[in-house]
Formats: sequence, structure tokens, C-alpha cells
Amino acid sequence: MVDGSIEQLVRIGFSEYEAKAYIALLEENPATGYHIAKVSGVPRSMVYEVLGKLVSRGAAMTVHKDGGTEYAPVPADEFLEQLHQDHEELITSLKEELVSLGSTSDMQYVWNIEGHENVITKAEEMIAQAAHTIYMATLPEAFYDLEDLLKGAIDRGVRVVVYSSRCFDLPGGRVVAASMSEEDLRKTEGLGLVLVIDGDEVLVGERLGAMQARASWTSNSLFVLIAEHHLRTDLYLPQILDLLGDRALEVIHEDDRELFASAFESHIEC
Repeated sequence: MVDGSIEQLVRIGFSEYEAKAYIALLEENPATGYHIAKVSGVPRSMVYEVLGKLVSRGAAMTVHKDGGTEYAPVPADEFLEQLHQDHEELITSLKEELVSLGSTSDMQYVWNIEGHENVITKAEEMIAQAAHTIYMATLPEAFYDLEDLLKGAIDRGVRVVVYSSRCFDLPGGRVVAASMSEEDLRKTEGLGLVLVIDGDEVLVGERLGAMQARASWTSNSLFVLIAEHHLRTDLYLPQILDLLGDRALEVIHEDDRELFASAFESHIEC
């Protein structure tokens, strides 16, 4: 338990000697520097420097007693609460400064994400922030990972459209299932997710194995436009081709008929 606490204190910025000295003070106080060195393992030659740093941090205080100086800890709950508030204020201030610096840049990146959990986490973040529209093409597995957040978005008034190979129960949302042959499913099963949020950002995910995946995210306006255009037109293309009937073959060049073949198959509005 003590070793774990020392490690955690080190992670928030303490040196190992500072962490050992602070824990020793919590266990026995007030105490002299000599005693703290003895029980904590901090070298006697360094213990007063270490205790001075704890005082500077606000983790300890000096106690003048019988003409000498002893040390006492600031209670852990009080010290950690103050540390937490200081860090929150620092992060808020730093965020404002760094965001203002970045706002002058028009560079748009493609962020590559590795790992199933990381891909799903990014998709969850996007859906949670959606304010107007969500267009998503997905395999059933990815839909079930995101189902609750999609329902939450619908409750917020977001328009949600899901395009997949299977019908889902998504009250208030629009679900379109494409009838696909086993061969087509095998060809597309690697493309596990296309997600466009508010016309501002797109995530394209690829499934590599049972729990392996990778994806690319970007807010590049051209990529977002292409992805959203693809998803929105795919919803209506089968109906348009069905209305055209045999005339569709007249307007589609023979080199492209195989490309449109799957669109002639039935799509179900769930």
C-alpha cells in the first residue's frame, strides 16, 4: 500500500524522497528531520532539503518546539484538494492560451487511430458532441457498441441516420438496411464504420480482426463533404434506380454497371 502511494505521488510530481518523507510524516508527526530520515529511508544528508521542498509545496509545515524545529504534514485530504484545484486552474488557463494559439492555424490533420477500444472511444466522443446530424454506415458489431449514445443523441434532438446490413431498433432515428450478398459482405466486412458528425468531422474505421481495428479521423472539409455526400446519396440511390427501372441501364455506362449492381438490390427502411 505504501509503495503504491509513493508511486502515485511520484506521478503527480513528487520526487521519490519527497514522497517517502511525506508518507513518513503522515505516519509519525511532528518529527525531526533526523527521525524522518531514520524511518523513511531518505539519506540524512538530504532529508532537510527534502523537507524544505515539502514545505514549499504546501505538503508540510514547520513546528518550533523546545528550541528546535520539527515537521508536520498538511493533512492528505486538505493538501490533495488544494493540489487538485491548482491543477484545474492551471489546465484551464493553459487550455485557453494554447487554443488561442492554435486558432490562427488552418492546418487540418488526418489522425490515425489504432486499436478497437480507441476507435470506439473516438466514435463515442464524436456522437456525444453532435449537435445537429449524425450519418453513420456501420457493421452490426459497431452499432451495438454505440447504440446507447445514438439514442442519447436522438433524445437531444439530433437527426440520426444509420445505414447497415441489418435492421436495428433505434426509435426516433432512421435506419436503412441494405440487402447484401455473402460475397459483398465479405468484400466490405473490413470497413466497419463511417461516421460523419454535423458536417464537421469524419471517422472511417476498418476492422482487422475480432477485437482489432484502425481508423482515420479528420475535420478536413473536403474529406467530410465526400463522406457525408456518399452516405446521404446511398440512402436514396436504390429508390431512384428503382423508379428509373430499365431506363437506368440506358444512363449508366456499361463500364460502371457492375459498380451500381448492388444498388439495384433491395434496401429496407426499418
